[in-house]
Amino acid sequence: MNSTELIHRLNRVQGQIEAIKKNLLENPSECKKNIQLLKAATNALKKFGQAYVEEHMEECLTKNSDIRSIESDLRVVISSAFSL
Repeated sequence: MNSTELIHRLNRVQGQIEAIKKNLLENPSECKKNIQLLKAATNALKKFGQAYVEEHMEECLTKNSDIRSIESDLRVVISSAFSL
């Protein structure tokens, strides 16, 4: 997946967030719809994250030739990924 496709995924997330905001302003009591919109935005962001990691994992691992730097970077990435 190239950068253009990644940006497209982010635009989709942004559109879904805008839909949540619009629905909250226009129909704040439509809990079911708001939760469905929230779930869609969350899933889209997760898919972006997965695509980004898959696209850039090799680059991130090979930019550092020092094994300690790679290990440190992986720990940060894994910690970040699971603290969402």
